[in-house]
Amino acid sequence: MIESRAAALFAPRQVGRWTLPSPLLVVLATIGAVLLVVVATNRWAVPSDEHAYWLASQRLLHGQPLYDPSATIVTPYAYWYPPVLAQVLAPVVAVLPSEAFTAVWTVLILVCIWFLGGRTLLGGLALIAFLPVAVELWFRNIHLVLAVMVVLGLRRWPVLFAVGASIKLAPGLGIVYLAARGRWRDAGLATAVGLAILAVSVVLSPDAWRQFVEILTARGAGEANGFLAVPYFVRAAVGVALAIVAGRLRPALGEPLLVVAVTVALPTLWFTALSMLAAIAGLLTFRSQEAAPAISPTTPAATSSDTLAARAR
Repeated sequence: MIESRAAALFAPRQVGRWTLPSPLLVVLATIGAVLLVVVATNRWAVPSDEHAYWLASQRLLHGQPLYDPSATIVTPYAYWYPPVLAQVLAPVVAVLPSEAFTAVWTVLILVCIWFLGGRTLLGGLALIAFLPVAVELWFRNIHLVLAVMVVLGLRRWPVLFAVGASIKLAPGLGIVYLAARGRWRDAGLATAVGLAILAVSVVLSPDAWRQFVEILTARGAGEANGFLAVPYFVRAAVGVALAIVAGRLRPALGEPLLVVAVTVALPTLWFTALSMLAAIAGLLTFRSQEAAPAISPTTPAATSSDTLAARAR
């Protein structure tokens, strides 16, 4: 029901011989375009969160400590992620200077928005009208990349939940969701991939992992980071519970609830983290685009309705 109403709101309008985009979509895209211009002209000339990834990879390449034990949550360009992200980016950082890396990262985020917006320009611009997405563009963190991984983990490749978990633990709740749905093979494969990533990473940089464990131990799980003053272990427990509930619901309800679970369980819940919720839009557009080919001039109406109903389940 919710999906059908959303589809109706954003469906193209037939005006005579012309097929025009939804007025609501045009309005949101206009707002998003204005926000994009504001962000690009006021922020993109200087590095932001992505510079922390570049610096961390540089330290790794030069054999320097990956983490600064004196850093706080507001220290500029502090790196708090597991070593995996720095390890993966190291070959790229080895050939790209900081300015080029920032430019490539910005393009990557824009591609993620385009994907989550239904792989259309209007859809992507409309998604920027969702303020956390615009703010994420301002700070250029990794949440929208993780949002794409969640969508593709549900729609195509469940192993991406393990990849996301190696960056920020919360996307690993996708594996909990798969297990709750009884998709044991997918859950087991994703778990195996996650363990393989961990093993290879530890072998490559054992000292970096030692530092990471020390940082985690020093900070503890009871620290409340971000705009929501709730200790992380409480949010993580809520995220697990929501993922289990999501796995017991039909996908049309369970998948958006999983996105909420992942967002709640992120290690640090700043306002930019809410851009993860853009994955819900990605799931809805993905589902509508999958369902659209089921109706064709040669397909009987009853068969098309049965197909759409089956996919909705």
